Amino acid sequence: MSLEFRPVKEGRQIAEWVKPLKGKSGVYVIRERVPPIAAFFELAEILYIGESHTGRLYATLLRHFQHWTGKTAGPTFAVSKVEVAVARCPANRALNLQNAMIEEFRPKLNITANPDAEGKPW
Repeated sequence: MSLEFRPVKEGRQIAEWVKPLKGKSGVYVIRERVPPIAAFFELAEILYIGESHTGRLYATLLRHFQHWTGKTAGPTFAVSKVEVAVARCPANRALNLQNAMIEEFRPKLNITANPDAEGKPW
């Protein structure tokens, strides 16, 4: 699967590519922003992989760029320091795709779904 990483904002506005995610399900990958040559050689570190299987991909992704507390809170990022790729998929496939991508990329901020790992990061 080829992922296209892009900034979430254009200036102070939400990027145009993000807006069609409203009402959709899928998986998002957040990685550090690096110069284009480093990205070409895949030197950008993937920080976090998340999903929405409830048609809330837009809102779930954007939560990572604002103050977020509570039981469902996830990591937050400075919008200027990261870029995002999205893989849209049917709601019933989002969780499996997320788990497969976590297994492949092993981002440092995800916690394994393996119950034997006792909630430890990769």
